[in-house]
Amino acid sequence: MTARPLPPAGAVPGLPGYERPAGLHPPLDVPGYRSTALRHPRQPLVLLPHGLTEITGPLLGQERVTAADADLTAQHAGEPLGQRIVVTGRVLDSGGRPVPGTLIEIWQANAAGRYRHAVDSHRAPLDPNFTGAGRCLTDSTGRHACRRGAFRCR
Repeated sequence: MTARPLPPAGAVPGLPGYERPAGLHPPLDVPGYRSTALRHPRQPLVLLPHGLTEITGPLLGQERVTAADADLTAQHAGEPLGQRIVVTGRVLDSGGRPVPGTLIEIWQANAAGRYRHAVDSHRAPLDPNFTGAGRCLTDSTGRHACRRGAFRCR
């Protein structure tokens, strides 16, 4: 199947259009950060049309995301290795409005640089006290915060 550009908003009855608004997102290429030269898209992004499932679901309530999901340091009996960091963000719609109740999922390598995933064959050891995955829901202002440890929405 070949991806086609998304029609303008309202062009498909019942399905809203989505565009990547200018000025809301960081640049995809940052010349001073050399690795972006190898990782950013070189062609214009192709927006795919959203179907009914992308617009209506899944429905996630606070009861579906537990405290254990939101704290990467408390998911095991012992203390994970490595320094704690804070990652914060905000989810906005194409009009720049906050999107509350959005599921945020973070995957992170352990202190040795290895993910707990079947396709990560790096020789670095796995940390038995660090799974490396956490999730939370955004608050009413669309904000979330993740500490490589305490993964919390605020």
